[in-house]
Amino acid sequence: MARLQLSLSRSDKRRCDRGVSRDPKEFELPRYSLLSASRWTVVLSIALATADNFADPDLWMHILTGQAILRTGHIPRFDTYSYTAAGMPWHNHEWLAQLALAVSYAHLGVFGPKLLKLLCASITILALAIGISATHASSRIQRLTLIITGVALATQMQFRPQLFTFMMLSVVMTLIAIEVYRGGAILWPLIPMFALWANLHGGYTIGLGAMIIAVAVLFIQGRGDTGRKTSARRLGLVTLGCAGATILNPFGAGLWTGVAHSVSDPLIRQIVADWVPLPETLLSMWRESKPELLQYVAPLLLFASFIAAVAMAPDLGDAALLAVATIFIGSALYASRNVALAVIALAIPLARHATLALEPTPAIKVGDRLEYADPPQPTLGNEPTTALLAISALLVALAGGTFSNRLKTWKPVPTGAVAFMERHGLHGNILNQFEWGEYLAWHVGNDSRVFIDGRCELVYPDRLIRQYAVFFYGLEGADGVLDAFPHNFVLIGPHTKGYEVVRKDGRWQLIYSDATAALFARAALPVEAPTGRKVADTYFP
Repeated sequence: MARLQLSLSRSDKRRCDRGVSRDPKEFELPRYSLLSASRWTVVLSIALATADNFADPDLWMHILTGQAILRTGHIPRFDTYSYTAAGMPWHNHEWLAQLALAVSYAHLGVFGPKLLKLLCASITILALAIGISATHASSRIQRLTLIITGVALATQMQFRPQLFTFMMLSVVMTLIAIEVYRGGAILWPLIPMFALWANLHGGYTIGLGAMIIAVAVLFIQGRGDTGRKTSARRLGLVTLGCAGATILNPFGAGLWTGVAHSVSDPLIRQIVADWVPLPETLLSMWRESKPELLQYVAPLLLFASFIAAVAMAPDLGDAALLAVATIFIGSALYASRNVALAVIALAIPLARHATLALEPTPAIKVGDRLEYADPPQPTLGNEPTTALLAISALLVALAGGTFSNRLKTWKPVPTGAVAFMERHGLHGNILNQFEWGEYLAWHVGNDSRVFIDGRCELVYPDRLIRQYAVFFYGLEGADGVLDAFPHNFVLIGPHTKGYEVVRKDGRWQLIYSDATAALFARAALPVEAPTGRKVADTYFP
């Protein structure tokens, strides 16, 4: 009997020799590239990823700090915005991202940060498209995976330094994927990228974590595979170089201490919504605002699809990527702020395993050989869906406000209360609701100081964060917080426990109230009767 031989390309032979998969089915996969065959799918995915635009509560402080750097030529090292932590050290690991936001805003207004966000989202999606194509997944699954990934990232892709982490993590995952699936990836550019990343956002630790996990798995696989051992060594050396490059920042090794404190501080999980475990977040939304659950439909669909695809096709040729994705999904369950990171980590291996599980292509017997049919590459511009994809991308961008020079706030901000203070010339120390701190620093910062703001663990001591939580949630000792600091005003939501604490204290007088905020003062001041009216949509700045 004649021996059957596989008709493989050079690329396939390298992949087989390196142990990506010993299963011939692996080479039944069609060779399809999103960037060359379906560019409008990529464009639509970018449009979807940037479709949800709102001013994050931290945006005011980011641009305010960037403006201070431009004005003084120095990175602020100590707090000047609060009366509770004035003069405390500020390890600002996001200074370069804040500078970029400030420069873009100075030249183009609100449209400037939108362009910056579009740039980061475009690189994120382009990198993932390259990584997904490296899997040799089927064309249908490649397109579907990228589009759903764009949808899943939309609500997370806001005007924050995290944009740069999403962008750079996608590059890391793509280069790891190329090394795993093909070998010979060009890894050295990661070293200068990490030097830049460390000055943009503390998420560089996530990138290093992904690389360390991949190296560990490749070393384990390399015990019986020379190709894997070589990949592990190459990636391991580059990982060491990347870790060393992160020291190139204004804070040196001290940057690691600040980032570690941010991640490990248990108090942050009590007052910052981003740090609440995902199951708790979903349960809270189910009870209070069911429509908000929609933002997690696409990420949860990807999580479930990944688990199902790996269970149906448990090939361990890309175990390094599977390990990273699995651990990152766990981190998303630990804190909802990590959902986007998990989506980026799982997109590439999901495409491969979904194809192995759902779309095996039959082998064709030619004489004494097995050949695997590659469907022809679609010609760019001749796809039946090209016009539909292009129109959809434009409509999504228009509906999402990508081209608008206005930017709604995430949730209502105390515009009425601030206007009342300006109208009556009121200024002083404000015991404020946490998420309004940066808004107040922007609008009344020249004359007033805040109790706390979104810099939280980067500036404020744990003792102070704990006191705020006690007051806001109306816990035992909440009234003592009113006496412990020289507050002149209290500005808080009328439906909070903290509001009730102040309202019951006869030393404080309600001087302004609307549906969003209530303003109390210690002394008798001009009073505007509570209206209870619905506050109109508010916009940055």
